[in-house]
Amino acid sequence: MTGTGLHIAVVDNRPFFETALRHGLQRAILTSARMETLGIEAAKGIVQIADAFGSKYLRPELELARKRIVNLVSLYLRDASEGDVDVAARMIRDNTFLTLSRGGSGLLKALFAMPEFPMFGEVAKGKVEDFLDAWSLKEDYDAYLKALAYRRQNQEELDAAVWFAGYLGLGAADLKEEHIEAASVVRTALLLIAFGDNETELQNQVDFARMAESVRMLSAAKRLQALEQIDLSEVPEQWLPVAERVRAEIIAQDVPVFADKKQSLDRLVFTLKDRYFLRDIEIEDTSAYDALVSKEWTRITQGKTDVDSLMTLFLCIAAGVTPKTELPVKNAKALVKQFREQGFAHEKAVTWIRQHAPHEKQEGLLEDWQIFVEEAENYMMDEWDDTYTGALRFLAMHCHIQQNR
Repeated sequence: MTGTGLHIAVVDNRPFFETALRHGLQRAILTSARMETLGIEAAKGIVQIADAFGSKYLRPELELARKRIVNLVSLYLRDASEGDVDVAARMIRDNTFLTLSRGGSGLLKALFAMPEFPMFGEVAKGKVEDFLDAWSLKEDYDAYLKALAYRRQNQEELDAAVWFAGYLGLGAADLKEEHIEAASVVRTALLLIAFGDNETELQNQVDFARMAESVRMLSAAKRLQALEQIDLSEVPEQWLPVAERVRAEIIAQDVPVFADKKQSLDRLVFTLKDRYFLRDIEIEDTSAYDALVSKEWTRITQGKTDVDSLMTLFLCIAAGVTPKTELPVKNAKALVKQFREQGFAHEKAVTWIRQHAPHEKQEGLLEDWQIFVEEAENYMMDEWDDTYTGALRFLAMHCHIQQNR
């Protein structure tokens, strides 16, 4: 079939140990005496591995042990020889079978020791025995290389984060106390370098909101320029790829969010804050944050945060009247009468909360309002209460109602 352009690829699915063994025999690298010794060593190794992972007395366990030991030896030979069968055959000649299998086991233990996730703090890792149990049955060398590359990248991110933490005034010990993603530390440092100054801090959501507000006020060209011109000359060479990768992520994923002026500052912070490292998760002065990111909320609530004031406000919104955090009795009575005549449109308040309340508070506010509504309907919509006595008593207990003097 010459000239047809067809090519037949020969795929060798045998374990690398077997390939190297055949090569060694064909090239006379391995003698018959070495093969005989190898058989004795392999038999002992199979029994030891069967005993370690199960039972040396059961045939199925011995069969699995044979597969495990061949995989371990293959892994070590392929890694150490870089896939050169001639080098691998000489390794079989010069080392005991136990040494070769231990070499494969050592590679897997080293893989296990590397970080599975690029996270600081306590991370559940499992047992090395379980890891060896699973991986010693894998025959795919590419899967090992992929896992190795991934875990090396995780370690690089962790090491780079420790270095970049200096820009945030933090040390390695500070990071180990936090359960945070390494990339978030690098991302925060790069944002600070690009858009901050010597006085800028990124300690909490208020700081982040101020930074976000200043970034979104820049032109698209200046935002991009600030990020592209970050000076990375002092970054150690081994961590430059991490810095470049994180910078590219900021430009591709975060800049479009910063640039979207259609969404509120509160929504922007809510969308991006988990990608950055903010040490003070709980905001001590929530009113300062609300005033910064939710101007409509602050204007309407006038800084009131207690439940009674907010329920009064939501009641007014449901009725479609001017929102207030306190009502005279006559106004409260008029609202009850309106609800009985036109219906209690409590979903209007739900819509308003979702549009204007700070995202950090929305879930709690919606829950409080739902509880209020379920109970309020029993009183406000009670037609038997024709003097509104029960309804007003309920509102006086759960809202701010100015009593007649």
